[in-house]
Amino acid sequence: MFRSSSHLKKQFGLALGVLLACTPVAAQQTATVEGITVNFGSVPAELALTATGHREAHPAHPPAGSQHVLITLDDQKSGKRIGDAEVAVEITGPGGRVEKKPLLHTQAGGFSDYSELFVFGASGKYTVRVLIMPAPSARPIETKFVVNHVV
Repeated sequence: MFRSSSHLKKQFGLALGVLLACTPVAAQQTATVEGITVNFGSVPAELALTATGHREAHPAHPPAGSQHVLITLDDQKSGKRIGDAEVAVEITGPGGRVEKKPLLHTQAGGFSDYSELFVFGASGKYTVRVLIMPAPSARPIETKFVVNHVV
């Protein structure tokens, strides 16, 4: 039976989602803020960069200790994915080092998400502050997550 390229891409995206769901992640958390469900996850960069949509967006050889930080946004009422926001992440590491980056608009399996690579170089508590601008004229939304990372 012949399958279309888009059908195979969707199947791959679903398979990758299952793989990532079954893989130990450094963090996988959810918060709801002002009607937006914010899903946060991180996995080692090497694993995430095998996925179409992320492999093309990030460097092929990330720095040692890199984690792929991924944010998805969904409308709380409708469950629809939000793919047109601007999202930045500020991570404070266990030694007090702060790194802030705007996230790239990426996708996997046809679903919009936001991601970037951050170095988690030491074991300890990392505070992840997520800053969301849902629309150009909207008020920014903020939430925080905590990751207890082990090297």
